[in-house]
Amino acid sequence: MTIRHTLALAVLSAQVALAQDDPIRPPARPLTISLFSESVSLPTFKGFLRRPNLGVRIGTEFYYRNRPGSQLVQTLNVGFYHHRGLQNGLYLNTELGYRKFIGGFFAEGFIGLGALGLSQQLRRYERTETGDFRPASRWMLRAMPSVSAGVGYQFGRQTTMPVTLFTRYEAFGETPFSNRGIPVLPHSALHIGTRFPVNP
Repeated sequence: MTIRHTLALAVLSAQVALAQDDPIRPPARPLTISLFSESVSLPTFKGFLRRPNLGVRIGTEFYYRNRPGSQLVQTLNVGFYHHRGLQNGLYLNTELGYRKFIGGFFAEGFIGLGALGLSQQLRRYERTETGDFRPASRWMLRAMPSVSAGVGYQFGRQTTMPVTLFTRYEAFGETPFSNRGIPVLPHSALHIGTRFPVNP
């Protein structure tokens, strides 16, 4: 067999192998989108439907463990809300959580930490070194600890393109908050959202 025949046979063998094996596709990255109603309050369900303060959150998930019955999840999110007469909030946060499946249904819980940028609508004043008062900046940056719990259903769980619908209750803090000695201003948010895979 000549060198030319050997090369032709090698090229043909590679083409046959590629034709038989499907290319390996990387897993799709999930995209989570939720609409939420925000309230400045201790954990409660009051005020979410009566004159709601609306917001939107977009994020993704990374899995430390992804089993048929459970997931250990880390999220990365960006969100915005408008609280009438008080403030606009823009935040970036990450959460660590656990999700337990029973069939397509699931329950989940998360704890998180983030940075919350605020644009205050109310004019504030701060004391100067001489004892006088001057207008304070309307812009503030605060830490944002959070805890949340939710339930949902995942359609097509055994497929490569599952779609999830969920609702989640979230309590988060705005800290430091130095008004009358209160270190944290509590917020609540009720989310309704969906999660679906997006090809990388």
